[in-house]
Parts: sequence; structure tokens; C-alpha cells
Amino acid sequence: MIFNGHTHDSIADIDDVTMANIQTMYADGVIGNQSIITLLGTMVNGMFNYIRPANSAPYKLQTIIGSAYDYIYPPLPKHLQEEATNQNLLAFMASAPGFDKKRFE
Repeated sequence: MIFNGHTHDSIADIDDVTMANIQTMYADGVIGNQSIITLLGTMVNGMFNYIRPANSAPYKLQTIIGSAYDYIYPPLPKHLQEEATNQNLLAFMASAPGFDKKRFE
């Protein structure tokens, strides 16, 4: 932070909450680890999917960046996952010929 015009005294005067926010900004901000991992992971994922054989399964960003995926894209809480699954099932069932929603209420 000295290179941004601060002095040792001005840095010492910063409270803990502000310092934690500054550290998070440098770690996860535009120039931080989160953006670098996301950018490089997306580029590698795109390149791998471009060069993979047509009959193989596509690569997913989650497999490329591994454990960092849950940090960058936190999983949904369990109750929201179940709700999304139920909505997907309902949408699938509604596409069947002769579907009547009244039977499932």
C-alpha cells in the first residue's frame, strides 16, 4: 500500500475492518486470485472443449479449476437445490402429451 501514496503511519491508522476489506479486494478483486482463476479456468475450458474429439464428453469449468470452483461459485443451499430439482421435474412432466397439472396438486 506504500506505493499507493500511503505512509507507514497512515497504514497503522487504518482500522481492522477496513484493512480486512482492502485485503479481500486484493485477494478477490479485479487483480486478485479469484479473477485470475476464473479467467484462466474459462480460457482453458474453452480451449479443451475446442480441441476435444467430437464423441467425448465436454469439459466443465468445475473439473478444470477443482476445489476453487466452490469458492468462486458457492453451491446452493440444500432446500433450494431440492426446489430447483422439483421445478425441473415439473417442467419435464409438463412436456408429456396429455399432461394435466391438476393430478399433481
